[in-house]
Amino acid sequence: MFSKNKDKDLAAENKLGKTSKSTNKIPSIISPDVNIVGNVSSEGVIQLDGRIEGEINVRHLTVGIHGLVEGAICAEEAIVKGRVTGSIQAHKVILEKTAEVRGNIQHEVISIEAGAVIEGKINHMSENLTELAMAKKSSKSITEKSSEKLSTEKLNIEKLSTEKMVQEK
Repeated sequence: MFSKNKDKDLAAENKLGKTSKSTNKIPSIISPDVNIVGNVSSEGVIQLDGRIEGEINVRHLTVGIHGLVEGAICAEEAIVKGRVTGSIQAHKVILEKTAEVRGNIQHEVISIEAGAVIEGKINHMSENLTELAMAKKSSKSITEKSSEKLSTEKLNIEKLSTEKMVQEK
């Protein structure tokens, strides 16, 4: 009696789980009252209505009308409606009429609406270079994390050594 419904529920859960994992189209929304200082990376979609001060490495990024980025963007697709101070490196770049970009743009495909403000160079790059740049950004983030961890460990060791010397005196 219960097994039929349970099997249907389980099948529905499996189907939903597979769909959400493979497409990952549900955006991570950064609301207008959120300020992030640091690097942000995601394999999915980010809707930025707040402020990020740091590098962004993401598959799809939309900078909303009130969104602000102070740092480099590396994405498959970047849609800008707000302000970006820093470089944009993406396969596809869409600058809407409210966009303000102060930095260089490297793209494979670009769309610029009348009214968008750009202060910087716009360079076309091939698909191979786009993929290489995204891979480089990913490895750079890993390298930076390793360096930060080593620096923290070094500081902890120095602190322990100093404390030990003070205790010995």
